[in-house]
Amino acid sequence: MTLFVRVEPIKKMNRLLIDSNGIFIGEYEKSQQADIDRKIKEINAAETTLLSIYEKHGVFCVRWDGKKKSIRVKGIKVGSIPKEAWRPASWQK
Repeated sequence: MTLFVRVEPIKKMNRLLIDSNGIFIGEYEKSQQADIDRKIKEINAAETTLLSIYEKHGVFCVRWDGKKKSIRVKGIKVGSIPKEAWRPASWQK
């Protein structure tokens, strides 16, 4: 199964909206233009985790909490993006 990411501009940032089989399943971290490709790669690398969270808990959002990329449902942390899925930020290259 492949995830599809829609990019929605909001002021100086972008929302990354994730669909699976035409169904909205969640939102990834808000992103600057320079980081969109990297975050899409992270989404694809974490596909199994994201689909599992959606199946168990419903629509989610992923946010950086200072140490981890937390997956939340209705404001409650239900998981995190595995560190192996992370990609270097644009400013780290």
